[in-house]
Amino acid sequence: MSTHSITFEAVFEDGVLRPLQTLALAPRQQVTLRLEVSDAAPDWPADTAEIYREIEEEDRRIAESMWTGVKETWPADEVNP
Repeated sequence: MSTHSITFEAVFEDGVLRPLQTLALAPRQQVTLRLEVSDAAPDWPADTAEIYREIEEEDRRIAESMWTGVKETWPADEVNP
């Protein structure tokens, strides 16, 4: 099996590396990646997990505050939530 190298830049978004240009690869072609991370990549805050917990709690509070209105406006011909 012969191999060759392709050098390209990509952006990491939503858990996926997205190349900044079209790559000459076949669909589902398996590759081996070697990453060189730019120093310009932002550092994650030390309290990232706490930030997500706060967002989760806020979402829960919003959902709970809306629940009464949802139950009151639920169509009578449907099973009540």
